[in-house]
Amino acid sequence: MNNTDLVLQKSVTVNNVAASNGGRMSFNQVTSAVLNNMFDNVTQSELTNGVTRYRKFFSRNKNASLETASNSRIWISRRSTGGDYYRIKAGTNTDVQTDAEGYSNWLGTGYLNAVLAVDSTSFSALFDTNDGVYNGSRIRLSDSSGGEEFLTVRAAAGVSWNGNIATIHVTSQVRSTYPASQNSLVSGVVDLGDLVASADTWVETSVSGTYDEATYPVVVNNVGSVEDTWTLTFDSPTTFTVTGTNIGSIGAGGVGSDFSPVNGNVGTGDYYFTISAAGWGGTWAIGETVTFSTHHGAAGLWAKEIVPALTGSYTNSQFRVKLYAEGS
Repeated sequence: MNNTDLVLQKSVTVNNVAASNGGRMSFNQVTSAVLNNMFDNVTQSELTNGVTRYRKFFSRNKNASLETASNSRIWISRRSTGGDYYRIKAGTNTDVQTDAEGYSNWLGTGYLNAVLAVDSTSFSALFDTNDGVYNGSRIRLSDSSGGEEFLTVRAAAGVSWNGNIATIHVTSQVRSTYPASQNSLVSGVVDLGDLVASADTWVETSVSGTYDEATYPVVVNNVGSVEDTWTLTFDSPTTFTVTGTNIGSIGAGGVGSDFSPVNGNVGTGDYYFTISAAGWGGTWAIGETVTFSTHHGAAGLWAKEIVPALTGSYTNSQFRVKLYAEGS
């Protein structure tokens, strides 16, 4: 697995309308290091009155060899350079902003305001406000010299606040010493688990037609597979059409050859899935169906930008997130 196998992709709807913003994953990749690649410019009125805006995106594994991005994680690796600040939170495959507005325990990034000595199990960090890390959450320590490690906050009495300063208690000793500096970051980490495409819930509705899905399962890949439920409908004893709940019609096939519909949205000729001709058996009748689901190797996430009232203007304010995974 290469660094380029992990990407961020936008949701199908990107706007500031709470009822529609977000939803399913689109085929539009977030371009790194480009202004306004996720959030719009902050207007003068928003600087004066304050605003909170939401953007949904997906952390996606597009490894072409179907490798699993194991133990995937994401965190804010650079705090905003302006007067605004950001939080991230795990989402679902379909949630929209109105759902995200009800979520709690958003994660952010602060910095050490006192030297953190090796073997310590508690320390303090300054955040933008009195949230950003929580009991039981994973955190990442890092500094400008390249030091980094992941730790787990105690599940009970792990975090206490004095204004914007968090006193954090972790479950294991810190392995290195970190200086008190705005470059010594304490980042709340969203755990995304294992990201890999898959297929399931195969259901045949037929009197005498069969398919041996145990021996010839639906084959998927990380590049072309999507989150959808598919209905295969026979229009003759040997031919069928296939329609996705979200994607719609993707063409026709037959029992005499493998069916690998190309996903033209990804630009590489990769297929949505493959159904093997060797799996078909029995006699299928017109109108009989097979349904199954495919799943992309991706996880939904939310980013929230908070602009406090009376924030000063700042040219090219930016923040960064970082992805982590173990190839397998």
